[in-house]
Amino acid sequence: MNLEKIKGRLEFLREAERLKDVLRSAHTSSGRSESTAEHSWRLCLMAIVFADDLAGLDVLKVLKMCVIHDLGEAINGDIPAVDQAGFPDKGEQERNDLLLLTRSLDDALRNEILALWDDYENAGSPEAKAVKALDKLETLLQHTQGQNPPDFDYGFNLAYGKQYTNADPLFETLRTLIDRDTRERMNTNITVRNERPEDIDAIARITEAAFQHEEHSSHTEQFIVNALRHAGQLSVSLVAVENDTVVGHVAISPVTISSGAQGWYGLGPISVCPTRQQQGIGSALMRASLTELQRIGGVGCVVLGDPGYYGRFGFKAHAGLELPGIPAEYFQALAFGGELPVGVVKYHEAFEATE
Repeated sequence: MNLEKIKGRLEFLREAERLKDVLRSAHTSSGRSESTAEHSWRLCLMAIVFADDLAGLDVLKVLKMCVIHDLGEAINGDIPAVDQAGFPDKGEQERNDLLLLTRSLDDALRNEILALWDDYENAGSPEAKAVKALDKLETLLQHTQGQNPPDFDYGFNLAYGKQYTNADPLFETLRTLIDRDTRERMNTNITVRNERPEDIDAIARITEAAFQHEEHSSHTEQFIVNALRHAGQLSVSLVAVENDTVVGHVAISPVTISSGAQGWYGLGPISVCPTRQQQGIGSALMRASLTELQRIGGVGCVVLGDPGYYGRFGFKAHAGLELPGIPAEYFQALAFGGELPVGVVKYHEAFEATE
């Protein structure tokens, strides 16, 4: 046991702790600024999650590179990607900072860390190319789920790092999915608010149009919304408005559960004008309605629909919760912190309205 070597490595760890306080331009889903250490952590997690698709790569080397790639930022902080063109010496600065950060280490470990950083910076090895791609993808992923400031530049994301993410089918697929979410976040002219009396006719028209060609629709959704309203059961009724024109609507109403669980609601119908679909309006309505439901005291919500879509908002099928006559995978639930109930769910009788 070399006591001096151990002391040097402990000193390095103390210095590296500074990375926890280095903030990036990205924000977490709660609105807090993300740290570089948090980015590096999820980059490692991303590499682990997709390790089975990184055939032929040294996964340990990949993980080491994920941890080390931004380590130099512990000294002088992060330069956001959107600003990097104005800092042509960024790489040189980070390497010098890494030299300073590793000064207490024994030569063998210091040289290994520097070699890994150099490999990453130059995208030399297959592992470095993979980490470069994953690094860009994790950044973009955070941008799409963070509670970012109103002036956040989502447009920059659509071109960022493509030279790396286009290098492999896995990364291309991930990029396509994340870019879709980026485009959804770019609807800056959309306002979501509570419905007003003057919105009622527009809501009915949009709801009818949105479901007109849906194969699995009853084509009575507009009548359901009206019936819920007349029954006083529209617990949440939000509209998406663009330039004073209603372009989307979401309804949430109480449901009953055979076990007697209280405080549960059903989401839907949710409708977006056909010409404005696939542009993020539905996602904006989803997020706003779930926030409003929690505000009024809801403890959970159920939804009937595509698991791929609603799963993005935290909904999951639950074996103990069922809607009679519906395949289990299409009936999903989301609890706001508590446990999921068990039992048979029943929607309000307004869902039987036909006119």
